[in-house]
Amino acid sequence: MRGDGHGPAEQDGGAQLAERQQALARAIERQIVQRTWGRVRALEVEVTDNRVIIRGRAPSYYLEQLALQGVLDVIEAAGAMRIELNIQVGGPPESA
Repeated sequence: MRGDGHGPAEQDGGAQLAERQQALARAIERQIVQRTWGRVRALEVEVTDNRVIIRGRAPSYYLEQLALQGVLDVIEAAGAMRIELNIQVGGPPESA
């Protein structure tokens, strides 16, 4: 084993980390959708290292707060992570 960060073990660890991050992002997105009744539009969730980035649009600050609570519901068990909440509030309502 070379131990230089480029061997098969290190690559497998990187793939596993990416899978865990994607699974966490999906869980956070599901929880946000559930808590906000799907009213956060253009919702994007990205998990990198120890940070969660949430992007989207919401018609009210109340829904933005519900989205934040959805993130906290999920990452509470994952340990300390930074949350970057980039939800634009307001704007004209979207037509269906």
